[in-house]
Amino acid sequence: MIDQERPLIYGYMRVQRSQTDEELLALERGLQLFATSEGYRYATTFQEFVPGCTRVFRALIAELTRVGGHHVVVPTMDHLALHPLLQIHLLMKLELDADAEVFEVIAS
Repeated sequence: MIDQERPLIYGYMRVQRSQTDEELLALERGLQLFATSEGYRYATTFQEFVPGCTRVFRALIAELTRVGGHHVVVPTMDHLALHPLLQIHLLMKLELDADAEVFEVIAS
């Protein structure tokens, strides 16, 4: 299969102030390894730096819509939100607004 034929997948993660550059790089590598092992073409990582903010999350939805992407990978579902109801809300937003499926690298 040619690289261009593989479906795109985008990474998303929330960055905490306490995380080191090495920890962030390891998380991003995990997203990229997941993409490769599952047959996706890794596009980029969207990183949310402001707690409680969804600006980057909304940018992810806009990008998915713009390119017709339908796949997102996160290190854990906690990167969407810590509260289970908010996780469900954001998962539904991705599904309804971008017809996107979310994959988790590490099952929580």
